[in-house]
Amino acid sequence: MSARRLILLLSIVSLPAQAFALCPNCLGQTGTLTPTLRLLGAFLLIPFVLAYVAARLIRRACRRLPGRDQ
Repeated sequence: MSARRLILLLSIVSLPAQAFALCPNCLGQTGTLTPTLRLLGAFLLIPFVLAYVAARLIRRACRRLPGRDQ
């Protein structure tokens, strides 16, 4: 794991739980997130995760293969 990824991971883990609230209104209702809000937050992240995976796969597929001259 690179140092940059380790720093990013540690900074995310050290954020308070309230920072992961979906909106200020949700945060103002309770001090903690309900399981429903956690699930909704996870669903909101799915398109970004899929885009990241697709970009990685496309980049890997577009790399030059060793031994092929172009």
